[in-house]
Amino acid sequence: MMITMALADPRGWVFYYLISFVALLWSGFIYQQGVMLWVAAFLAIIVFGFSVILLVLVLIEMRQKKVETD
Repeated sequence: MMITMALADPRGWVFYYLISFVALLWSGFIYQQGVMLWVAAFLAIIVFGFSVILLVLVLIEMRQKKVETD
């Protein structure tokens, strides 16, 4: 129930997308400069991994709502 409420909050999604965008921009800048390449890679992996986790949670939530309505 708490996950459903958190995923439905549009302000949270906007905040998440802004933070992810800034993190990926910073990661790209660090990579372009050629310093701390492992930090850039780690940051990008964290952002993409968290996005995959959120995608799975949204899909599970949608599947549960579909089962409840059927």
